[in-house]
This record gives sequence, C-alpha cells and structure tokens, in this order.
Amino acid sequence: MLPDQGKELLSIGWAAIARALNISYRSESDERAPWLQELGACFVTLMQDRKLRGYIGSLEAQRSLLMDVKSNAVFAALHDSRLVPLRTAEFDDTHIEISLLSSRLAMVVQE
Repeated sequence: MLPDQGKELLSIGWAAIARALNISYRSESDERAPWLQELGACFVTLMQDRKLRGYIGSLEAQRSLLMDVKSNAVFAALHDSRLVPLRTAEFDDTHIEISLLSSRLAMVVQE
C-alpha cells in the first residue's frame, strides 16, 4: 500500500463517521479507485486520550475494501457494544487507526 492510499482510507473512515453524525466533512478520496473496489478486510480503532473509543473489524474479506472501511468505521463509532456511541462533540478529539488484513500481510495506517 502506498502512503497516499493510507491517507485515503483514513479520509473514507472519517467521512463515513461524519455522515453518520450529520457533521460536514469533505473526503479527499476517489471512491471509484480500482484498489478500493477489491475485496478487503480491516479493523477500525477509535481512540481519545489514549483510551479506546471504539473498535470493530472483519477477519475475512467479504466485501469491497471501501465498504468494509465505511461500515467498520461507523460501527466502531456508534455500535461498539462495550462503549457509548461517539457524540458529535467528540469528533474532533478522536483519532482513527485502520488495520488492513490479508493472508500475507497486515498493515496499519493511523492519524
């Protein structure tokens, strides 16, 4: 994965969370990029002040990487049953990390 692709994944994750929270956020990603349409699996981790704020992921690739990142980002923010849902006021204080899984390699991109 190229560094720009990692930035795109983070932007996609943020945009999905912002959309779910009704926050204006402009994604810097071209969601039509072929590599985003390939099957992919990821885990999304949300942190605030070094504390877990949400975590969810997929162990196996069963949908496009684009859809997996979007879905897991929203579920980490709003549906992690161990934590209260992320609030709009917390958006700017939250950090995101996306871990990509494959049969040969795991890669982590974070902000």
